Amino acid sequence: MPATEEDAPSNEERLRAAIGPRADYYLRHWRAMDARGKSHDWNWAACFLNVFWFAYRKMWGPMIAMGLAYVVTSPLLDPTNRTLFKIVAVVLVGLSFLTGGYGNHLYRKQVARIVAETAGPDGDAANARAAARGGVSLAAALISVVGLAVLSALAGMIPALLGRG
Repeated sequence: MPATEEDAPSNEERLRAAIGPRADYYLRHWRAMDARGKSHDWNWAACFLNVFWFAYRKMWGPMIAMGLAYVVTSPLLDPTNRTLFKIVAVVLVGLSFLTGGYGNHLYRKQVARIVAETAGPDGDAANARAAARGGVSLAAALISVVGLAVLSALAGMIPALLGRG
């Protein structure tokens, strides 16, 4: 069913509820993406803080994927093996640029899914459901910092446990 003028305010409210803090930033960027006919746009936080940004924005799939990439590569970051170190560093930097380039796209898809799944006849209840499922989680971001550090340290011990270190 096509959106009507009456639906627009509730949809905007639900978008804002699903986004949470900085809704103006994301809505502005998504409108600019639409105006340029682009499906992606640069996001500095997604580039430099990718695992933690994904956790903060409750994007569990990308958070786990990037976290695993860091944990799996952490034992390979051995500065004594310059070639391997350079390859791993280039891969990790490349992944950071990938998340920076597609972070807004991934987040927009998540927000759209939340808005669609929380739709209902009662606008206030739908907005509350969207806010609960979306928004941000500072606790998840902090837990991801600790979790990534612990898992990377444990992964770094694997070569020593295997008698290679």
